[in-house]
Amino acid sequence: MHRFQVASDVMRDGLGVELIDSDGNVLAEIFRCDADNTLKFFSFTEELPFPLVEKLVLIARKNLGNFEDGSQLPVPILIDG
Repeated sequence: MHRFQVASDVMRDGLGVELIDSDGNVLAEIFRCDADNTLKFFSFTEELPFPLVEKLVLIARKNLGNFEDGSQLPVPILIDG
């Protein structure tokens, strides 16, 4: 069973949503860095089921909010076809 949690990181100046396995290991993270207004994905394992990555992205978009200075998160890039 996997779970998701929102975690603040003072050292990296931001907020992240983590994907955690049943043993408590962080498998992946989407991190909102308020120092440089970036949104980054980190994977800490070689293989992740795509539906879990999709869910992580959706949860991050819903829960991370705006950057600390009020700027909005980057708009998703949609590719036709």
